[in-house]
Amino acid sequence: MSDKKNQCIHCSVKSCRHLKQDQGLCGLESVQIAPTPMAYSGDPADESMCQSYHCK
Repeated sequence: MSDKKNQCIHCSVKSCRHLKQDQGLCGLESVQIAPTPMAYSGDPADESMCQSYHCK
């Protein structure tokens, strides 16, 4: 994907090392989102997760 967009990735996962806590933003230029093993359950919490997450 060569089209670079000016994105703002909001995040509130305090245990992720990429979180800029003072701003509530992800410090990464991009993130990878993937389905969870429980995807398609209909519950929004089960549908996807950030695969770019790294614990502090």
